[in-house]
Amino acid sequence: MTKWRWDQGRLLYFDFNILKLMSSTLQTLEGVSLRDNPDPLRLPLELATSMPFAPNSYRVWRNYKRVFECSFLATTIDDKLTCTDFCNEIASHDGKIQDVDDYLFQYIPRFRFPFPAFQDYNPSDPEIYPFCAILKLIFSRLISGIGSTLTLEDVFTYLIANNVNGTEDITHYKNLKPKSYNPKGDETRQVREMLIFMSQISLLKWHKKTLILDVSLADYYDYNEFKELVNPNYIKPKSIRAEDFLALTSLSGELRAIKVHPREQPNDEIFIEGKRSRVTHLKIERSPILRKMFLEANPEPVCNMCTYNTQERYPWTKNLIEVHHVLPLSSSLGITSKGTSLTDVVGLCPNCHRSVHLFYNQFLRKEKLEDFKNKTQALEVYEIAKKRIVA
Repeated sequence: MTKWRWDQGRLLYFDFNILKLMSSTLQTLEGVSLRDNPDPLRLPLELATSMPFAPNSYRVWRNYKRVFECSFLATTIDDKLTCTDFCNEIASHDGKIQDVDDYLFQYIPRFRFPFPAFQDYNPSDPEIYPFCAILKLIFSRLISGIGSTLTLEDVFTYLIANNVNGTEDITHYKNLKPKSYNPKGDETRQVREMLIFMSQISLLKWHKKTLILDVSLADYYDYNEFKELVNPNYIKPKSIRAEDFLALTSLSGELRAIKVHPREQPNDEIFIEGKRSRVTHLKIERSPILRKMFLEANPEPVCNMCTYNTQERYPWTKNLIEVHHVLPLSSSLGITSKGTSLTDVVGLCPNCHRSVHLFYNQFLRKEKLEDFKNKTQALEVYEIAKKRIVA
């Protein structure tokens, strides 16, 4: 039975916002010799991401090789850094991968065991598409009406113990029965990190040690993209690791497209204006699961901008607070070691929420920007809007 593997304790480097910064940096270093002194990766990556690449006594590639390869960003050929199509498209301003949904929609159907980043890579091993299997199980539960959640234990007892490979049809997953399974070594941590990593796609959240499907049954039947996402993109394993890795990460030809409804409302049109980054922003803000998570953590219905308690102001209501994402419009929700992060979202009353979107729109028009330049600028603009409120 193949052990389900991932990286070891490097989860925060797989946050898509960090992957974007690493992609841009790696692209500028394409072709450098990783034997050069000083280490050609350390300073550029640390400056770009503000992340430590510890320990300093080791070269970055030695300790973070699996981060770069498991994320589909880069590998080495003849000791030289080689960027992938994924890396180049993420780094490009107008590339094919603009947000985390684009990224994971291409990634999930491609990642499989055997995987060339692992030392025990054997192209003759049976092929398993773990992310496809996870999605098929959770979608099968939605379709069967028994919920839309999945725990770490479910992955072990329903998927790994039953030796699924991710290529079976969804009916197979409906009929799975749990079996006993004892995780080996650090398999528990690795599978948990796989679940948190994939939870960055807008249709999933990881909360209270549970993977939650953030779509309705109607959504599932309305969009064929869900069926595409769960079906593996078969690429026969190659005997040479580098060739296999580059084949897995090749984006030549037509890409699978994700057009799942971003949950925008009619009055959002002035804010969206057809811009992808703004649709990404609204996918986050319109998530019913995210709002539920936020209200659990922040039960008082107080607006972060005008500071009014909406329940006191409108005593016939319970909680009118909406979720607002304060980072750049193309930024995804962050992840932590515990799952989906609430660090970069605030609660706003509907009026303030609408008004801050209009403020963003005016600011971006004036500055002739498609999006905020970085996290600092996004936070500054939010605070400016907040201070201009007339009490």
